[in-house]
Amino acid sequence: MPAKPSLPKSAALLTALLLAACATPAQRITTNLIDLGVNPGQAQCMGNRLGERLSIGQLRRLQELTGLPSERFERMSIREIANRLTDERDPGLVAEFLRAGVGCLI
Repeated sequence: MPAKPSLPKSAALLTALLLAACATPAQRITTNLIDLGVNPGQAQCMGNRLGERLSIGQLRRLQELTGLPSERFERMSIREIANRLTDERDPGLVAEFLRAGVGCLI
């Protein structure tokens, strides 16, 4: 019979899960963009803009790409990320992503 996790480990895991659930879309986008190699300042600016402008469906699509484990990618440019986001069903996502990327460079 497997050993039961100790209370401190269980509490720590529960706390981590609760904190992750509290992250805003902007915070998750920022973290994921940094993991993909985007400059932290630009990633935060983009995360804030995209978190405000994208629909729930667009946020999910963005999460599909940016939530992938970072070891699968080397440092990616904004253009490379946008190319991976390209989807004929929602060209607005790429437009918003590129608009945020350019706006955050200025």
